[in-house]
Amino acid sequence: MAAILSLFILSLSYSLDISNDSLSVLIEDKTDLILEEVRYIDPLKGKKIGIEINPLYTMFLDEGFSLSGSFSNFTLSDKAEIAFPFNYTSYKSNNSMKSYFYIDAHYRLFLGKHRNGKYIMTGLRIYSGEDNQGSYNKAGISFGFGERFFSTKKWYWGSSIYLGKYYWGDVDRGGSSFFDAEFLKFGFIF
Repeated sequence: MAAILSLFILSLSYSLDISNDSLSVLIEDKTDLILEEVRYIDPLKGKKIGIEINPLYTMFLDEGFSLSGSFSNFTLSDKAEIAFPFNYTSYKSNNSMKSYFYIDAHYRLFLGKHRNGKYIMTGLRIYSGEDNQGSYNKAGISFGFGERFFSTKKWYWGSSIYLGKYYWGDVDRGGSSFFDAEFLKFGFIF
């Protein structure tokens, strides 16, 4: 019985026309083909900054002017960025125009392999506003999360949610904490 089994295996090995060298070449070719399909193309390669605008802020304001956006620096690392979101809004209150302005500095750490997708962030906010007593300034810190999608055509879309609290300046004027949810920020990479 063992002789028949050995004879069967021996005849099978002679009937195959593939050598070890041929088999390794086939495997290497298929591996290269798979790697070409999976290889990541970094849309931020060679790019340094990005500018975003949030069109929703201007749409929901009846009287006054609003501009919201960000400036981003992509040169920090392959997994992080520094962003500077800002907002200027003027509005009518008690028949007079008031305004406020804030700028944040965010460190955004991407959770995936690249700077595409979900991130966590921490930041610092500087706020300047007006109330019935006049103008005031304050500053605070924030934490949050967000998501970015970069295209190879230099356009990108982002969303974020973050919460913070004011610790310095006139913290008793206006709110002592802040919350921002931005869903439709569109940007361009330079």
